Amino acid sequence: MKNERSEPSYRPITSYPPGALVRSSDICRDPRRGYAGILPIDRSTWHRWVKSGKAPAGRSLAGTSTRVWEIEAVRSLGTSTS
Repeated sequence: MKNERSEPSYRPITSYPPGALVRSSDICRDPRRGYAGILPIDRSTWHRWVKSGKAPAGRSLAGTSTRVWEIEAVRSLGTSTS
């Protein structure tokens, strides 16, 4: 067997339907995965924006610690910060 590096089995979603809920991993860029993200910011910047009130607080999914944000709110931040 060859010791080849396999490509990830997932591809990031690039278009979201209205009302979609997205996680910070979808919002923020990730240079290691080669993913640009919805906004061209790092996770630390995103969490700083949430803490300062520049970005909405998001909401927790029931029974988990996962936080999600509505795609419309994230997109509006992208147009207002550009």
